[in-house]
Amino acid sequence: LMIKYLQQYIDDPWTLRLIRKFLTSGVLDHGLFAKSEKGTPQGGPLSPLLANIYLNELDKELTRRGHHFVRYADDCNIYVKSQRAGERVMQSITHFLEKRLKVKVNPDKTKVGSPLRLKFLGFSLGVDHNGAYARPAKQSQQRVKKALK
Repeated sequence: LMIKYLQQYIDDPWTLRLIRKFLTSGVLDHGLFAKSEKGTPQGGPLSPLLANIYLNELDKELTRRGHHFVRYADDCNIYVKSQRAGERVMQSITHFLEKRLKVKVNPDKTKVGSPLRLKFLGFSLGVDHNGAYARPAKQSQQRVKKALK
């Protein structure tokens, strides 16, 4: 699917062949070779770039629907006014991702909640008299403290 999608935008067969080789090259897992069945290798340098290219269709859909959102690679926050609206949007966007883009949404990592309580890329939002600000999430702070000890 990724190669088929990229062919719409890339005319150069050499570049497409190189990306296909990257996607099918396999990975080393604890020193053992594992064949790549589908998807991009976790932590690979091309993974966030390909995710951003492929999920550009999600960005277009969210913009078309008038949603406020922020996305980096496969991490995405969509901002709505209520819990009920969040649940409705999550259901319809999950359907869009799974049916149209053929992307599996992990229900364990997918949540509806306040941006003041949820984290995004290791940060959460705080609010004071000056407005909203980004602050490191508690889990990120604990991880740094543990590493420093």
